[in-house]
Amino acid sequence: MRRGGPHFSQEFVVTTTPCRMRILRLALVTVMLAVSAAATLPRAASGASIAAAPAAPNPAPPKPAAPGAPGPTPVPSIRTVRPAPAGVDPNGASADPSLSGDGRYVAFASQASNLGPVLGRRRIFNIYLFDFRAGRATLISSSRNGSPANGPSTTPSISANGQVVAFASQATNLVARTANRKVTDIFVRVGSGPIRLVSVGFGGVQPDGSSSQPVVSADGRFVAFTSAADDLVAGDDNAMADVFVSDLATGRIKRVSVTSAGRQALGGPPKASIRGSFNPSISANGQLVSFTSTASNLLAGGRKGVPQVFVRNRIGGDTRRVSVSSDGHGQNASVAPFTQISDLSADGHYVVFDSNASNLAPGDRNGHTNIFRHSLVSGRTSVIVRSSQGRAPSNDSFAPATSADGRVTVFESLADNLTSPLAPGPNVFAQDLLTRSNLSLDVALDGGPRGPELDAQLLQQTAVSADGRTVAFVSGADNLVAGDSNGADDVFVRTLPRR
Repeated sequence: MRRGGPHFSQEFVVTTTPCRMRILRLALVTVMLAVSAAATLPRAASGASIAAAPAAPNPAPPKPAAPGAPGPTPVPSIRTVRPAPAGVDPNGASADPSLSGDGRYVAFASQASNLGPVLGRRRIFNIYLFDFRAGRATLISSSRNGSPANGPSTTPSISANGQVVAFASQATNLVARTANRKVTDIFVRVGSGPIRLVSVGFGGVQPDGSSSQPVVSADGRFVAFTSAADDLVAGDDNAMADVFVSDLATGRIKRVSVTSAGRQALGGPPKASIRGSFNPSISANGQLVSFTSTASNLLAGGRKGVPQVFVRNRIGGDTRRVSVSSDGHGQNASVAPFTQISDLSADGHYVVFDSNASNLAPGDRNGHTNIFRHSLVSGRTSVIVRSSQGRAPSNDSFAPATSADGRVTVFESLADNLTSPLAPGPNVFAQDLLTRSNLSLDVALDGGPRGPELDAQLLQQTAVSADGRTVAFVSGADNLVAGDSNGADDVFVRTLPRR
């Protein structure tokens, strides 16, 4: 693989920058979770088709957020911008963008201290919500008295209307706590209301392990996340990370990385550095959750030793493997040593994922990591990234995200034959699956290739709005917008041409 990097300790994963090697970090966070789980308390020793079901009722409407009520106005009229007030060059690195349904809001993590009237702590990542209509950033990761979080906060996820933001944090001053613990928790903020702790242990106790990778359903009611804690639900003694869903209306947490019969995930490669279930994605109404798992018992006859992508139907109660060919054969390779990324379309029709497998689609012979799309309705799996001439990518493509209807997929790729302009290293692309056209996103202000990245291989995960018109990504290049002289990674938001 061409995504290698140095070995980082558990402490590094928790306390330093959250974005520069995002995919590597996703793998390492999972390792951190497994280590955390093993170090806490002693432990005891093919799915059905997914049928549609009515959406769960929404919680009571939240109070309007400080940035203003959501609306249909798209992101800015210019094509590429940074989420910062006019004339402000952020004085710290930014990362982890998440877009509202219409692209009006973007939530992100940043070390900058000059983004808004309430200043974040310099060199500690805080969570901000930027309203492009108002041109204003709001500090989300603030304590009960309005001061910034006293620990790093990362990986925000935002609801479709921009009012619900979930994020991971090590801060101990966001909600009332009794101890200063070196674990990561999941928090949520609704509008301008107080922050709530999501990763609450069974019976209301503080969780005994770290949680990460929160994703919010479009309706803002459900938060899926990964956790190594064994006390979020009763009967969790598998000694590995699991995927959970919290219902913000009831406060109830359920584990979703389970078999169709409800049994917990077990097994997997005994000597693997990454074990468990992780990298969740969630449909708009919270009914479906996709995730990657190394467990060998989630589906009878699963391919042992190869992680797979699954979708759990929370209402139907079944777990289905989706990293399969159209005739139902499981993938013969994942993306080891990295963790596999999947993303559900909001309507629950499609799941996109990256894979090194060579047996998922006819004609897949390029020998690289590819992006696949599986239909939960027809069961068909296909390679979806091609050049405009229909050729396979010349190098790895990975970390996909898809629009609400599955038409637009954004991703990173090392390929040099998808479109132009291209700069050395990974580039960010959007593909319209209806027109079969690719668009290079990280391009310079003058339309040419972006400048050099601060990191030789900036590996991250892009974000796309539900309507497929707005894309967010991270880059250290200084020629994507005017006035970028901060010498740091920035979040950029680009508006795509109307379809």
